[in-house]
Amino acid sequence: VVMLFARPLRLTRIFAIRALSSVAEFAQHGRVATILLNRPKALNSYNHEMVECVIGQLDELERDDGVSLVMMEGAGGKAFCAGGDIVNLGNMDRENQMHHRVKTFSKPIVSLGAGIVMGGGMGLCCNSRYRVATPRSLFAMPETKIGFYPDAGATYFLSQLGDVGMWLALTGTRIRGADALHLGFVTHFTEQMEDLRAGILECQSEGELVECLDSFHPTTVPDFTFQSDLLEISKCFSAPSMLEIRDRLAASDSEFAVNASKTLAAMSPIALCIAHRTQLLSRSLNFTECLRLECQIAGPTFALGEFAEGVRALLVEKDNNPRWNPGTLEEVTEEMVDAVFAGDASWQPL
Repeated sequence: VVMLFARPLRLTRIFAIRALSSVAEFAQHGRVATILLNRPKALNSYNHEMVECVIGQLDELERDDGVSLVMMEGAGGKAFCAGGDIVNLGNMDRENQMHHRVKTFSKPIVSLGAGIVMGGGMGLCCNSRYRVATPRSLFAMPETKIGFYPDAGATYFLSQLGDVGMWLALTGTRIRGADALHLGFVTHFTEQMEDLRAGILECQSEGELVECLDSFHPTTVPDFTFQSDLLEISKCFSAPSMLEIRDRLAASDSEFAVNASKTLAAMSPIALCIAHRTQLLSRSLNFTECLRLECQIAGPTFALGEFAEGVRALLVEKDNNPRWNPGTLEEVTEEMVDAVFAGDASWQPL
């Protein structure tokens, strides 16, 4: 036996390989099923094939009485998941069905958020019942940088944070693992992820899983990095419009406000307005309604051309000089934003 948490740890082997694909691997260890997001060269970003694999496997695991827990992780050591593959975009309706499946899954899912956890990867992690980060984890929803809005359930889990969530949604600020814990994006934090992983594979029930997670969670964690900025965040990002957020930031000479102003100045003005309204609306919506809203505005947002321009400038040609249209917040009218929110609202979960 190996003593890792409170009681003897039973060493077992994988006794069943449930399924293999080029993008995901599924195995079973005792009563723990594992999902390995397996596109390490693409930082485990999910494409259509991976989305279908995860949905199909969760459907099977739901019915399997021999499985009590599910552990999700990323291959390669650099990332849990960097989000949706923007080169090989899938179907957003289907992607949000995956996120809904993860969020509402009847058995505990624990996601090991090691390395990069961004965009849709943050959705997969934050929508799991249990989430673990390390000091090297890096969380962000950077969609506004490429002319889009935070999705994958971020309309829900960011809007629950009020002004802080608005700040993260608009600026795409990157935060480390301890900060993710302070904000509730993860439930646990550890510096011993490999040992924790081995312990999880020995668990037989949710109670044992919680015991294991708690045993690797330190008694103290680093302070919240942005603690001293919270008053400024509330002052500026509580504004009722993007124009007023910009003006409040411009009126402050704090280092935080100056940096936030520079960040927002590089973003698509209309994408910022869409993200701002989405966050405000989502505060009164449940999780399913938030996913429906994300799908409702996806088509009209893509049709604006800002996403394509952002991808061109930042990821394809890499000139870092996107030509946004409209080019300023003053040019974005309420009618333009209203038109985005008039999309098809028929999305349904599985």
